[in-house]
Formats: sequence, structure tokens, C-alpha cells
Amino acid sequence: MITAAHVSPSGSLIVPLPYFSLLSVLCCSLLLPGVAVAAQDSTALNGTVARIEAADWNLESLQFGIEIDDDGLRGVVRIGRLELLAAEQVLTDTSIVCRTISFVADRIDCADAQINADFPAIGRQTITGDLQYERNSQAVRFELHDLMLANGKMSLQGHAVQHGFQLLFDSTELQIDALLTLLNPFTDAIAGLSATGSARLSGSLHSGDRDEYVVALKAALNDAAMSNDVGTLVTDALHGDLSITARQQSGRYEFDLDLQADRGEVYVEPVYANLNEHALTVRVRDAVTADFVQFQLANFSVQQGSVLDVGGTVQVSLGQDEQPTTVSGRIVLGDSSVDTLYSSGLQILAAGTLFADLETAGRVSGRFDIADNFPLSAHLEFTDVLLDDTRRRFAVHALNGVVNWPGTEGAAGTVPASRLSWDSASAYGIALEGAEVAMLLGGNDVELLAPLRIPTMGGALLINRLIMRDYGTEQASGLLDAALEPVQLGQLTGAFGWPAFSGSLSGKLPLLQYEGNAMTVGGSLTANAFGGEIAMSGLRLEQPFGRVPRLRGDLTMRNLDLEQLTDTFSFGLIQGRLSADVTGLEMVAWQPVAMDMHLYTPPADKSKHRISQRAVENLTSVGGGGAGAVLSSGLLKFFEVFAYDRIGLRCVLRAGSCTMSGAGPAGDSALGSGYYIVKGSGIPRIDVVGYRRDVSWERLVRQLGQISSSGSAVVN
Repeated sequence: MITAAHVSPSGSLIVPLPYFSLLSVLCCSLLLPGVAVAAQDSTALNGTVARIEAADWNLESLQFGIEIDDDGLRGVVRIGRLELLAAEQVLTDTSIVCRTISFVADRIDCADAQINADFPAIGRQTITGDLQYERNSQAVRFELHDLMLANGKMSLQGHAVQHGFQLLFDSTELQIDALLTLLNPFTDAIAGLSATGSARLSGSLHSGDRDEYVVALKAALNDAAMSNDVGTLVTDALHGDLSITARQQSGRYEFDLDLQADRGEVYVEPVYANLNEHALTVRVRDAVTADFVQFQLANFSVQQGSVLDVGGTVQVSLGQDEQPTTVSGRIVLGDSSVDTLYSSGLQILAAGTLFADLETAGRVSGRFDIADNFPLSAHLEFTDVLLDDTRRRFAVHALNGVVNWPGTEGAAGTVPASRLSWDSASAYGIALEGAEVAMLLGGNDVELLAPLRIPTMGGALLINRLIMRDYGTEQASGLLDAALEPVQLGQLTGAFGWPAFSGSLSGKLPLLQYEGNAMTVGGSLTANAFGGEIAMSGLRLEQPFGRVPRLRGDLTMRNLDLEQLTDTFSFGLIQGRLSADVTGLEMVAWQPVAMDMHLYTPPADKSKHRISQRAVENLTSVGGGGAGAVLSSGLLKFFEVFAYDRIGLRCVLRAGSCTMSGAGPAGDSALGSGYYIVKGSGIPRIDVVGYRRDVSWERLVRQLGQISSSGSAVVN
């Protein structure tokens, strides 16, 4: 709508009112069609338009002048106020000077034009260029040079028609922070971004019917550092080439992206990449977003030299309001470095778990499906993989094989078996030799397909049967049938930091079952150690994977060789045999809270019974007797070894205190009513008598610990 118009002297004015870009408006203002002027030595045509209203812009106070003389046609246009409604921008006091106007068929050309305008975000400046107007198509074409912006220069070339426009651009080196400031008013795509560094830009922008815009951008990045306000996207010192083709229509954005970078660092939560050793290539096709928070990537690939090859189809939700970035979809791994995958993203996801701090190596390939970062299914192939916990809890060396997991909803047997082998491994300091395992995985189920034998400590752990159902859930259940072929006790105890025991350990675990968050053993757990037999019956372990596991059971030991046992702990020499009964054992968080423990010499023991001075002193400290003082004086101090008849010690633990007794009553003395810990025999003879009836369990354990570590008694 034209609200007012005036032309003088005589002439005619026709104003086209389609949508044009800012440059289109300026060009149309100057190259007004249908002007008829009589040829004279010098003729001037002047006109004014009070206001023009269009769908996307309003114009006020348009003044123009055209002058004809022997040298040709010249013109000037001034616009008092121009409102760009879509961009919410207002321009004031804009002028165009056309030094040469020519008519070619239905086209009007303005060569060597000068435009002075207060451009949005970049301020007032004067630029030069060439303008054309085609009267039949009402198309405006332009070419502008050296537009100053972002501490650099840009050249523009384009045309505008009734139903859209096309703009080509090319720049010198531009400062990225200034460029973002320039673009912020026009798009939400860069909201919350901050950046430093520079880029050289080229590309195109065009619009069409149905409110559609297409941008093709190429950027040569130099030392680019960029981050968003929530910290889910960060780059530093990035050098490379970025190419983006984006389409915007009705609030929806579709784009393709290519990035090739050979220096710098990139973090896109939760993935990190250092490019200084391995160049990065990123390719995204058919990506869609409406808010630049939720993205659908129909086809993406990320390659980093020979160490990383990842692709697939995913949906990404960038973290907001302290919520993490989540990824869902299918990810395909080409032959990739385990160390690169772990350090680039998996380590962050494993924070707080057993796998949070690993040394890694080897190669992996395959595919897996995930939903909100949670794995749904996987097919992975491992080649010479190393997983070594820096806290030395576990390690696996030269892991090879394949894992097939059908997902949480898949049943065992719906995918091929998983098969793994390794050259060596360790668990909590226990060295394990190479082995092979075959198993079926399904949902949260694991089933061993063949017996697994793991050589260790001069013997082997043999797992005949293993089944786990619904692992990691409240409904978890399972069973284990295993045996321990004789292993060297010294290696086992040394792994736990205990004194080096002599002898070997073997045993059988008869069908351990797990159900209702509790483990039970169908029979007696037996072992052979210290020349005797050890058995545990009625075993029940509740909350085994919880913070406060609870163990109940009964323990028996028969005919242990005391010389092997005491020599291990530097307790002092005791020869003979020892048996024990531990009934009503209850442990909470692996600490005894209740039991009836009775240690004694077997009634039928015919072995030699000898005890050294050091052993007498240590037993005296436990029972609170006075034998230690006797040994330090008189004839007994000249004897190193004494004969004994029997040994006995009993502790009934309740409420943190042991009620003590021994091998029989020893009568009364000044110290009170005593009990034999060692009842002497023969010559020289010595009795070790205890007088403490109630002893703190904590104190007793502390005293025994001091004895085993120092080799000498602590007498209280």
C-alpha cells in the first residue's frame, strides 16, 4: 500500500510491492521503472513517497532524483526510515548514489553505485557495487564489494524476485565472536554460543516459496575456540574446514555437515577428541532439529585417523538444566582403538563404577543399540584388548573374541554364543593364567556353555556350571558349581597382603544358589589346608552385592597342623594338631558379631606336643595369665621348648564381647578363677592359665594382629 506519492516535474511512478531483501528494497527504490523523460541538455526528475507498506517491511520518507545530461543518466535515492519486520531491525538515513544508469532492452543497470547505510549490527558505512533491475520479471540483481564486518571484509552477489532471493558471499578472515554478534538477531541457532578465533567464509543464502530458506556455508577455521552456555559443546584451538548446508522451513531445520580438522580439541558431551595427533573427519547427513537441543541424525560418521571409526543413526538431546546429554539409536563401530573410545567418552559414562579408571589398549568393532545412554543390545568383536584397573582390582591382557547380547528383552539363544579368550588376567592381586569361555547371553541372563578352567597359583579354578538369571534386578537368581584344584596357599595369602602360608588349598563348592538376594550352599563347602580339613555348612549370604552383606553358617576344622599354622604367623613354635568348631557364626559387613568358637587339641591326637617360650608368652597375653613372668625367672628361663598335654580356647561372642574359657578349670588364685589355655605335661612342664572371662572382641583382634605382625606378645 502506497499512502502518499509525489513526482515532479511531469512523469509516471510504478512501485512493485513483492517481498525483497534489504538490498532489493534499496535497489527498487533507485531503479524505478516506467520513467519517461524528454531529452534535453540537462533534465532532472525528482519524486517523493511518504510511506510504502509490504508484508515484511515498511518504508517511510522516500526521496529520489534522476539527472540526464550529455554524459548520461545519474540518480540518487534517500530513505528516511526502513523497517525490516521479520528481523526486527530499523534503518535510518540510507542513501544510494548511482553514477551511471543505462537501459538495455527491459533491464535497467546501475554501474559504479555507492550505498551509504546504517547496516544492522555493523554500523554505518559506504560500499560500492553494481545494480540491475529487470522490468518484466521485477528481479533485482546486485554485486557489492568490501562490506566491512567482523574485522574483515565481505563481498556479496545476488538477486531478488517476487518469491524469494539468492545471495552469494565470500569473505576475508573474520573474527568469530564479532560474527556471532552480527548473526544473533537473525537466528536462534547460535543462541548461547561464545567464541574466539577467526574464519574465512563463503557460500550462499536463498529463499523460496512457503517461507523456506537454504544456507550453504563453507568456513576455514583458524584457532577457533567455541562453547555453549551449558558446557555441552566446547572446542579449543580448532583448525579445519567446516561445510554446512541448512534448510529452514516453518520452524524446522534440516542440515548436512562436514568437518575436517587436524589441530585442536573438541568436546561434545560426553565425547572428547584431541586432534593434534589424529585428524578428525565428521560427516552428518539428513539431520533435523526444531530447537537446537533435540537432534535427529539419520546418518552420521566420525573418523579420527586409524584410531576411531564410528557411525550410525541416533537421536541426541543436549544437556539442559544440569541434565546430561543423552543419545539413543544405533551406533556402528568400524575397526577402532579401545583406548580412544574409552578416553573420548566411555570413561565419562563409567564414572562411579568399577570401570571408571582403566588403562586400555587393543581394537574393537561391532554395533550396539542404546536408549538414553543405556545399552539395549550389542555385537562386539575384540582384538588384543587390555583392560587394567589403575587401582589394581582387576586386569585382562590380550582379550580376544566376540560378545553377542540380544538386549534386555532378548532371550538367551536368540543370538550366537559369546566366546572370549585371554592370555592372562588378575583379580584383587590373584594372578590368573589364560583361558577360554563360551557362554550364552540374553537379557540379564548368563549361562556357561562348557566347563571353564582358569589356571592360577599352581592349581586351577574349575567352574563346572554357572547360570545367572535377571542379573542386576531384584529378581536375580543363579547357581554355581565349582571346585578349586590345589593352589599354593602362599600365593593366595600373599595376594591379600597376609603372611605367606605354607602348604596348599583345595576344595569343592557344591551347587551355590542365589535367589531372593541371598546365596546358599547345597551341602558343605570343603577345603584342605594346613594338613587338615576345613568345612563350612549351613552357609547363607544375604545382600552379597549390597553395602551391608550378612553371612551365617557353621565352620569346622579338623586336625590342622599347628606347626604349619604358627610358623606362618611367627606366633612361636607349637607342634601338634588342632581342631575347631565355630557354630552360630554371624558376620555383618564381613565382621563377626556372633559365634561360639572352640579351639582344642583333638582327643585322639598322638602327635608330638611341644610349645616354645614365644608361643607361651603370646597365649598368656590373650588369656591374661602370668606365665610370662614365670618364664623370665628361675630355671624355666633356660628352656626354649616345653611339653604340653592339650590346648583349648573358647570364645562365645555376643554384643561385641567374648566370654572366654579353655581346656578345663585351673582352680582359683590371687588373679581369680582360672582356665587352662595350655595344660602342661612332663618335665619341664608349664601351664598357661587364663583369668579374663570377658574380653572385648575388638581388643582381642587387635592383640592378635599385633602378635602376627611383630612376632612378640603384647601383655596387658
